[in-house]
Amino acid sequence: MVDKKKLRRRPSKVELGETELAIQWLDGEHSRFSLADLRGSCPCAVCCQARGQSEQEMQLPGGELPVLTGGAATATASAREFIYVGRYGIRIEWADGHNTGIYTFESLREQADG
Repeated sequence: MVDKKKLRRRPSKVELGETELAIQWLDGEHSRFSLADLRGSCPCAVCCQARGQSEQEMQLPGGELPVLTGGAATATASAREFIYVGRYGIRIEWADGHNTGIYTFESLREQADG
């Protein structure tokens, strides 16, 4: 007997375009994800920590906002490629070299259904 829950979380095909990631799921559904949205929700520890800071925590003394440096300043939604990580997700190689976030198929499917 086929486990329908597993089919929902497994892709039959993943394609990386210039502005989106397209996934054909084994259950026949098709999802598209904006690369800008995926980059903005990168699941790596560094990006999660950066998004977790409140505006107040990011402000410098005197109420000024800090100047972005390093990866935050050069973040791009352009992707070079992706690689499969086991049977549970993909890792996207962004054009600026960032590549530590693993996008699980389960989380991508939940995002698509949400």
